[in-house]
Amino acid sequence: MTKRIASIESFRVLAIFAVILCHTGFVADLSQLADESLPIVLTGYLVWWVGVPYFFITAGYFFRQSLFTDGNPIARLRRYVTPFAWMLFDWMCIYTVTSPYWPVEVFRQGLWQSFYSEALKNLHLLATQNISLFLAGGRPIWHLWFLPAFMFGLATLTLMTICRMEKYLAPLIISLYVLALTEEIAGGRFNSFPHVGTWSIALLLTAIGWLFAEREQPSATVAWSLIIAGYAAALMEGTVMNAIFHMVLQTLRWHFFLGGIILALGIFQLALAKPKLGQSTPFPFLAQFTLGVYLSHIFVLYAVRPINLILGDGIPLRGALIGIIVYIFSILFTVVLMRIPILKYLVVRPEWKA
Repeated sequence: MTKRIASIESFRVLAIFAVILCHTGFVADLSQLADESLPIVLTGYLVWWVGVPYFFITAGYFFRQSLFTDGNPIARLRRYVTPFAWMLFDWMCIYTVTSPYWPVEVFRQGLWQSFYSEALKNLHLLATQNISLFLAGGRPIWHLWFLPAFMFGLATLTLMTICRMEKYLAPLIISLYVLALTEEIAGGRFNSFPHVGTWSIALLLTAIGWLFAEREQPSATVAWSLIIAGYAAALMEGTVMNAIFHMVLQTLRWHFFLGGIILALGIFQLALAKPKLGQSTPFPFLAQFTLGVYLSHIFVLYAVRPINLILGDGIPLRGALIGIIVYIFSILFTVVLMRIPILKYLVVRPEWKA
């Protein structure tokens, strides 16, 4: 769907690595090393806020671009989301039977018993908390919440296109952020995962990408201005919220940073302004594995947890080291799956003919 623009592909690699760092405890290690210095910890949280928003903005942008040439929104939506729906189902089945310490559990209990006992626990969660798991990303859905939120965003924007309501995109974006922020504050979500707000922000980000698909190529000056303004706004935002609400730093991770959204948009604008950025690096090549890495990296993280235990707590920024290990093994795992015909579509979207 992308035109394989070197800069956009390069930033996709950095974005997926940011997501992995978040899941391997990099920010917690950074916080401990910096003695919970507010600016440093907030900067660490913005690593997360550069990753996932970038994927949503990019998806909205290129899906809208595809409609300029296709002209059939429903057919394009169906061809686009059907593979993701199957990927969601397949990986949900995998994570349902996979324990966070599955290598240890398999060694102690055997293959069948470890997977069977984990499946019973997770099936109970799916049966009793089904909607909230998909909205909040709880076990065993975890990072897979991205897929239904992504498909929901594209479906909503496609419906707006069919109904000729695209002029309401800007008010929609503002309303979605207000909704997410209201739920976060009034709903007491600071101490837990946000629910509807997560999908609201996902739709908001996809709509931003969709909106900018109709704009002319931005300038690097505008992009850098957004990046600097977004970073500064996020730091001020986190500082004020920490002072007013007396929030511990760990809970700020789940705050919907307006500055973080601006920062992610600025990075995407920079990629559009400088299309050859990263062309001479390995990043464009590595970008082809991004989807597979995103889907499989939690499975790989579970697999390398024994290494994490061996390393212990004495290594500074251990989360960064584990993140590098997880990224490398996720690429290798993705490559292996891509070479097995019956399993390749776990990590690769099929090419649809027009």
